[in-house]
Amino acid sequence: MLSGVNRGRNAAEDVTYSGTVAAAIEGTVLGIPSFALSQAFTAATRKDPHWATALKFGPDLIRRVLADGMPRDVFVNINFPDCPPDGVKGVAVSSQGKRPQELLRIDPRHDGRGNPYYWIAYERAPMHVQRDGTDLSALADNRVAVTPLRLNMTDEPFMTRLAEILG
Repeated sequence: MLSGVNRGRNAAEDVTYSGTVAAAIEGTVLGIPSFALSQAFTAATRKDPHWATALKFGPDLIRRVLADGMPRDVFVNINFPDCPPDGVKGVAVSSQGKRPQELLRIDPRHDGRGNPYYWIAYERAPMHVQRDGTDLSALADNRVAVTPLRLNMTDEPFMTRLAEILG
């Protein structure tokens, strides 16, 4: 099952609230090999993202993964960098990144009926990205980020510790 190509990346914490990722999760729940696909953009390319990058690299990556097979309860999150296809420096199998929390902001807003709500976002500011094997570092290096994600988010080491603490 293919979800996307989404306009805008779904990397790092984005995967927790992405509809594109949620659709891939649903396919995975049903036992269907699933992919979430997203095309990154910046303020400069916001109106016209580099769709050709996803078109050039996506089909081959998907075919190769499917030919080898996917584990049950795992889906693949693919983020294409914000550059034309000839600017892509390769493919990086990456882990899910984490943004610097000092860029996080919460904007109080009101919907059309005047009800308050809060919009969680990251400031659009230059960010130093560590070269640490994450989806964020892959995208910063103009590489396609391929991240396998699991349905089960249980932290087993902490679960064991909680069992000891709580008896």
